[in-house]
Amino acid sequence: MPHLPRRPLFAPNRLMPSRRAFVASGGAVAALGSLGPIRLARAATNPKVIVIGAGVAGLSASKMLSAEGVEHVVIEAADRIGGRAYTESTTFGVACDVGAHWLHNGETNPLVPFAKRSGLEVYEAGEVEGLFAGGKWLEGEDEEEIWEEVEDAESAINRALERDRDVSLRSVIDSDTSPLAAFLVGAYEHAASIGSLSTLDWDRQEEGTDMFHDGALGDLVAAWGASVPVQFGTAATHVDWSGSGVRVQTTGGTIEAAAVIVTVPTSVLAKGAIKFGPKLPQKTERAISDLPLGSYNHIVLQMEGNPFEVEEDTMLCYAGNGGTAGLLVNAGGSGLTYFDVAGDFGAGLTRQGEGAMVEFARAAVKDMLGAEGLSSLTKAKAFPWEANALAGGAYTAAKPGHARAREALKEPVADRVFFAGEATSLSKPATLDGAIAEGARAARVVADEVT
Repeated sequence: MPHLPRRPLFAPNRLMPSRRAFVASGGAVAALGSLGPIRLARAATNPKVIVIGAGVAGLSASKMLSAEGVEHVVIEAADRIGGRAYTESTTFGVACDVGAHWLHNGETNPLVPFAKRSGLEVYEAGEVEGLFAGGKWLEGEDEEEIWEEVEDAESAINRALERDRDVSLRSVIDSDTSPLAAFLVGAYEHAASIGSLSTLDWDRQEEGTDMFHDGALGDLVAAWGASVPVQFGTAATHVDWSGSGVRVQTTGGTIEAAAVIVTVPTSVLAKGAIKFGPKLPQKTERAISDLPLGSYNHIVLQMEGNPFEVEEDTMLCYAGNGGTAGLLVNAGGSGLTYFDVAGDFGAGLTRQGEGAMVEFARAAVKDMLGAEGLSSLTKAKAFPWEANALAGGAYTAAKPGHARAREALKEPVADRVFFAGEATSLSKPATLDGAIAEGARAARVVADEVT
């Protein structure tokens, strides 16, 4: 493989043992377990607040309610906490993040200090280092042409923002923008392609430092939320807010309280998995519809050796075989490469099934590395979040013309029904940091209402 053109990278902190040695020795898992025995609080028998969902927003809401001294209960349809942050270790024999893997907004993300207190190294992520398109690794003018396209697209979007235009990215950028540049501007970060992404929503994300940590993020989230009392296998089916409080019907019975915090993904709410009586206000229902979860899925590749001839955590982007993808090579020294498909192409591929997803990744590896490189691939598995009934996708991207749906969704309904999650974040949507902040925000408001 030719030498990959380099983009500027943040230099990671190497004061601790190398990530490869740390992870291989089980140090990351051991460090999380070194916090001592976890003392679980009991779920309230007469709660003032019901929290629906034990993803990071629900966990954060519970932590804040506990800090405020508010009796509450957390119910979760699944048999685990974490939501779309989940690690499994069965498929590849090592920890694999099925969903979230990045610590976005390192300056404000509470998972960063938690990881450090747990004895884990936290280090800055780099930028995209290599681009592959047209059957070759791009170098020199070919590479610069892609980045110039990205800059031109971002300039066009910023001009639209100056006029407060809430339109699709596609409508303001050049029509001949290459698929790779369009992927870098849209789906790679936002899980929505340029035709489905609002200019105003594209601009929501605060500029923060992206980080990684030793080990898997799902495991870190599980440790962070382990002290929260959760009723597992308890799915909410109906929220009655017709009286002075709320009555939540679940698969395990009915729970009454003064208020409810709903942290369920919008795509699940849009499908009517939880009914509301009376119906939610029209602007709330419209906000749920206007904030669908986009498509962003890992196809995880286990590869022998270092066929890409790059350092661990190197980011590459690919365009070929009719699609686009982003790669995180040898994530944290685990031997796993996250091959990510997103946006319209990713959604279409996902609908074809896991077999089609894996086959596209294999074809891309052969395209980039040849038959010899493909022979280093020992195992591959796709993890489509759209197929998960409790998720329905990756994270929200506001439809063009509807970026202000986030403000509408975070408005309380009758001061007793509250929504929280990355979908209601105005400055950190689509991130764990944003979901955690929103869970805490909703809990503070609810605490003021019920105490």
